[in-house]
Amino acid sequence: MRAVVAVALLVGIYVLGLVLIAGIVLVSVLFFVNDRPIGFIWSVVIGGALAFALLSGLFTLAGTSDDDERGELVGEQDEPELWALVRRLADEVGTRPPDRVFIVAEANAWVSQRTRLLGLVATTRRMSVGAPLLACLTERQLSFVLAHELGHYSNRDTRLSGVVATGRVALGRMISKLHNQSWYHVVAAVVFDLYANVYFAVTASLARRQELVADATATRIAGTEAAVSALRELPVVKAAWNLFHERHFRPAWDAGFLPTTIFDAFAGLRGSPELRAHLDEIRQNPPEGVPGPYDSHPPLSERITAATAMAVPTKGSDRPAGALLANNGAVMDKTLVSSLVEELGVKKRVDWATLSHNAVRATRVDRSRRLVRVGGGSLGAVLDRLDEGRLASLLRTDARPGSGTAGPRVRREFARGLLIDELTALVELTLADHHQARWESDWLGLTTYHGPDLTDEIERATEDKGSTEGLRAALTGLRTDQAPTR
Repeated sequence: MRAVVAVALLVGIYVLGLVLIAGIVLVSVLFFVNDRPIGFIWSVVIGGALAFALLSGLFTLAGTSDDDERGELVGEQDEPELWALVRRLADEVGTRPPDRVFIVAEANAWVSQRTRLLGLVATTRRMSVGAPLLACLTERQLSFVLAHELGHYSNRDTRLSGVVATGRVALGRMISKLHNQSWYHVVAAVVFDLYANVYFAVTASLARRQELVADATATRIAGTEAAVSALRELPVVKAAWNLFHERHFRPAWDAGFLPTTIFDAFAGLRGSPELRAHLDEIRQNPPEGVPGPYDSHPPLSERITAATAMAVPTKGSDRPAGALLANNGAVMDKTLVSSLVEELGVKKRVDWATLSHNAVRATRVDRSRRLVRVGGGSLGAVLDRLDEGRLASLLRTDARPGSGTAGPRVRREFARGLLIDELTALVELTLADHHQARWESDWLGLTTYHGPDLTDEIERATEDKGSTEGLRAALTGLRTDQAPTR
């Protein structure tokens, strides 16, 4: 009955939209009939824009409700083992298999399909499998994950469950699209926002029930041990992947470099001693977060408890899920850079130690960029200004300590501290470019500098009436007349 109400609410969106459009037309007619030309013009202009936005939202909702195709498309002839697993799971779940399978650069998996009329008519179905899952899970754990996603389309919960699920996606997509357009689209989005809150509230408990039903379906297929271990491992994979992507891959990419083999590097992160305790803690005590009133997923602890209670014998292979791919390293590497392929040709492939060094070097270039600009274009020019007593010209004029009531002396010392940080970066760059220093980052993103410690010399150079003599002596024989390049 709740599903029926949810579908009725989806139909009600069209009623709401058409009623509002009819109201806009009625107001315009009343202004015209009552010979109010100014009101008529304003109602036509403003009302017409709003009516257009409302119609745009309704057409978006009625159209295809699927994700944009992204990732690496893998055909059955290319990856027969992966396809065989997907087809077997679809058969056991009791639903048709996907028409296409994509490997994506996300620690997630999902099934999406092209639908019309709020999910009542379904056409092409696609399955997206995260490369990080293939790199981290076992085959039986991956079977649970994929069977869960296919389970949303099996109708074992209710024949309207698919419509409810696609309706939630369609509503979110419509509102997001409207919010990213003109002002009158945003006004329409606010109206639909209020209605969507009602829909999400009505369907929240139904969506959570559907998740538990999909879990139960997948547990019967993969077994309890696979289900519980997969549910515990998913937050671990997500945490490790986010750390790798944000602290290692992305900075390296921005600096113009790529690791020789991306997923070998990711494997190194997952197996590193400094991360083992952190990942084990997530595995044993998965983060719950604060559940929202409209969350579609029940708490992870509840899902684990439900799967444990089923006590289904373990099934499937415990080999790495990546073994399902004919060439897992190449496929997963290509997946990660597929969305960035236009820039791929200008990236240099290097080993991980070199990549780590160059990524940190890029941060030092950014940190010293202002000082190079205001200091004359090079480290040598900065040192000349300091010797000339022009320290003030190098200080940041926008430097503000935490306290808004800080006096001039405190503000000056704060600005000097920032200058020391910038000059340190510039000195380290000079040493590194002459092979007298290097940087190294561990998998937690902590950077270690291997080179001469010139802290005292840098502080002495940036004092009032200071001297650069010690710093210049430490840099003897090095070129300081060029600005560092990324």
